[in-house]
Amino acid sequence: MVATKEFFSLQPPSEQKPTSAFNAGKSPMHNMFRDQLTITTWLCLGAITQGLLFAAIGRLAFAPAALIVVYKVLLTYLQVIGLVRNPQMDGVLMKKFSAQYPDEAGNYGTKPANDEICVFLIGARCNHPLGMFGPYFKEMGEFFTGSMPFPDLLATACALMYLLPVAKDLDAHAAEFGFLGMTNWTNAADRPTANESLQVCYFKNVEGLHAFAHSQYHRAGWDWWNKGYTKFPHLSIYHETYQVPKGAWENIYINSHASGITSTYSSYVDRDTGKTMWASPVVDASKGLLKTSAGRMSRSQEDSHEKMGVYNPY
Repeated sequence: MVATKEFFSLQPPSEQKPTSAFNAGKSPMHNMFRDQLTITTWLCLGAITQGLLFAAIGRLAFAPAALIVVYKVLLTYLQVIGLVRNPQMDGVLMKKFSAQYPDEAGNYGTKPANDEICVFLIGARCNHPLGMFGPYFKEMGEFFTGSMPFPDLLATACALMYLLPVAKDLDAHAAEFGFLGMTNWTNAADRPTANESLQVCYFKNVEGLHAFAHSQYHRAGWDWWNKGYTKFPHLSIYHETYQVPKGAWENIYINSHASGITSTYSSYVDRDTGKTMWASPVVDASKGLLKTSAGRMSRSQEDSHEKMGVYNPY
């Protein structure tokens, strides 16, 4: 079905391509080190450190930890009562919104999911008892990320989170391969330590994905793995590919920051200026077809939700 009004974008287009969520995030160093050890191990290490400090300087050893706790409690209280900004709300759109891509002219149109999309999942995991400090894990990270201006230990820590050599190359050649964006997730439910990382990549079509897979940016890594995989049976890599035809995908976000598919960007040429512009797919989904799951897949009438008598404040 077609909506009566064109979808309304909640974010203005940009002449400069925004960095994909995978590259724009903060350094993964903190999370990588944290997730290499279990909570029990970290507590034991903390107890040993506290004991050594107590032996060296006496009761003053408790001051740093006590001050940090007091600071954290006070800061949280001030955020709760609204006197201090809550950084967790940064970037949150207080709306019901959905991802709908504009056409080559930058128009969002009136028909949801009006083009196909390709979703590519790629991940890695280290099954060695030493985790990221196991053999060849550092080499894999260094190879996939290229030269890194860090000591070996830091290169090792970055290995899993920066799995792809492709992260920056995809951003740099997004228009060429129809790359829309990529996000990163860590598996924290499978075992006490979490060093399995999953990248969720979005392409306009599977042809663009295949073109990139066989390009110079990816082929070298592919060959490196195939030639040496017998040396590191404890390293796991995998991928999944989903080619989704138009009218067969939908999404909804409510009071959220842009994440997943809504954190991607597509390019179009501005007819007036001739410039390549980058548009966010985030559109208002509080009314019309985008209000329901079936509507967002063009499988219901614009007013079907109201006819069902379902109360929805959005």
